[in-house]
Amino acid sequence: MNAIKLFKKEEPKKKPRVAIHSITGCAGCQLVIYFIRDKLLELLGEIDLVSAPMIKGKNEPGPYDICFVEGMVATEGDLENLKKWREESTFLVAWGTCATHGNVPGIKIYWDEKEIVKKVYSDTSNLQGKTKPVKPTPIETHVKVDYSISGCPPDEIEFLRMMQHFLMKIKPKIYTEPVCVECTQLEIKCLLEDGKECLGPMIRGGCNALCPAVGHGCTGCHGPLEDANIPQVMKLLEQNGISKELIKQRLQKYAGLKFEELGVEFN
Repeated sequence: MNAIKLFKKEEPKKKPRVAIHSITGCAGCQLVIYFIRDKLLELLGEIDLVSAPMIKGKNEPGPYDICFVEGMVATEGDLENLKKWREESTFLVAWGTCATHGNVPGIKIYWDEKEIVKKVYSDTSNLQGKTKPVKPTPIETHVKVDYSISGCPPDEIEFLRMMQHFLMKIKPKIYTEPVCVECTQLEIKCLLEDGKECLGPMIRGGCNALCPAVGHGCTGCHGPLEDANIPQVMKLLEQNGISKELIKQRLQKYAGLKFEELGVEFN
């Protein structure tokens, strides 16, 4: 009698459950991911994109293995959603400068809050519950963030590199060098040496020095490095004839909340 071999059916490989969510922001950081196109389609073979409300009609709640959150907390509803996603996620990634530093929406901290609300809403009587405005803040102010990738928007390679590391089960590496390093690697002549405006020495790179490459000084859209020598860069800018008012506007535009936290004096 011939032996009968029984083959056990292999279980399908479990794919990481990934979510891409958004709170107050412009959605531009999400678009970077969706515009990757062919590379994104390849990636979708390795992950299960269970929630991405901007492009999916049917979205699933957590648990998520990885959750990317774009935007900053500006309303009670933002905070409620953020806390829910944090509870549902193994890894939560702050994606873009709104999420990491507060970005342009954070500028309103320099204005009278009541006046800002009046200018934005013609009728303020219904601003209750989820629509009630709160002080604009990066998401790490409220929940634990596992990885932060700044940029307005971040470069697509930062998303692909992070997902590659997750799939390889290694700790994702975030680019932490200043823009100046990329200028040096690309042999871009230093704008500061030419007496021009550039925030490159204190700003996180990862953008391939996009602006300096075309002769436009870095304006800081990736936010400051943790160990940046901010007073020295401000001194260099002043020596190049850049007004204190313009320096102040540049620093407050993308990361005013961070500079305020660091106690940077603009006067």
